[in-house]
Amino acid sequence: MISTNNLNIGYKDKVVVHDLSFSLDKGMFIALIGANGAGKSTLINSLIGVIPPVSGQISWKLKTDRVNPFNDVGFSPQSQLIDWYTSVYDNVYQGPLLAGFKTKEAQKTTKQALKLLDISDLSAKPVDHISGGQQQRVQIAREIAREPQVYILDEPTTGLDVETSEKLFTYLKQKVDAGSIVLTSSHDLTLLESYASHVLFLDDHEQKYFGPLTDFLDSGTSLREKYLNERKAIEK
Repeated sequence: MISTNNLNIGYKDKVVVHDLSFSLDKGMFIALIGANGAGKSTLINSLIGVIPPVSGQISWKLKTDRVNPFNDVGFSPQSQLIDWYTSVYDNVYQGPLLAGFKTKEAQKTTKQALKLLDISDLSAKPVDHISGGQQQRVQIAREIAREPQVYILDEPTTGLDVETSEKLFTYLKQKVDAGSIVLTSSHDLTLLESYASHVLFLDDHEQKYFGPLTDFLDSGTSLREKYLNERKAIEK
């Protein structure tokens, strides 16, 4: 479980989002939505410890056999976080190795992740010789190869084609059904609506909604329509 209580996040004394209180539990697929600048990336970076909270609490409770509990967390930021001096295969392979996998198991999960993201044919290429979208796939594949309990993904579909995005989200939904937690931001609200069970909506420097997707939507309204209606109401 990941929970926050009266959480204020930002940089030094500047609060970007205030009064965040929510609990993410196993079996949840959470769509993190909001306009550019709403604080989605700041929240993600705060949850994983990159940015310390201004005030309030973040609590993690993971049941794990791994020596370092955060090896059970898969994190993919918006900016590319890859080793520019190695191949595609080695970048992905580093994920499970650093998470404590033995060699054979790390090789197995690496091959599976490369196949899922459709980059097996790029295995031998240096990562600085492939496109930005392919680099995004490498970064996500590395985290998938770790087989974590928690997936925190910031705009993972940026640069991905429709087919690969669908494959990725189908995989993540399978992990959620098996008990994992997925928190992902994306501007592709149609895709999120097809897979998410919960919504965390940030706007106007605060948490506007957290709860089941079905409770957030009005009858007969899509996630995209509901989001745009909420944004219009806030801007008035």
